[in-house]
Amino acid sequence: ATRMDPENPWVKFTTASFEKTLDKKVAFLPNLGGTLPNDAFSHILGMPTIWVPHSYAACSQHAPNEHIIGTIARQGLQLMTGLFWDLAESKGMPIEY
Repeated sequence: ATRMDPENPWVKFTTASFEKTLDKKVAFLPNLGGTLPNDAFSHILGMPTIWVPHSYAACSQHAPNEHIIGTIARQGLQLMTGLFWDLAESKGMPIEY
């Protein structure tokens, strides 16, 4: 499990990008649990990591009936496209770790 500082410049950049793309406020959850090897990046290498799930609570993740709703998949594509666009357009990157 890892925890991201909500004041990290990358959090602010990503959150601002998502809010611009969606034209509404987004939720930021600073904790990541589960069995992902995120600690190798965040703790060992000291790199900030931001995970962007494209799912919802009833998706039955990893179950035989796992699924995704089309509108959520579309929104996920919009968010990531907007983020990559904003990264390309930025004048300076928030590289403070």
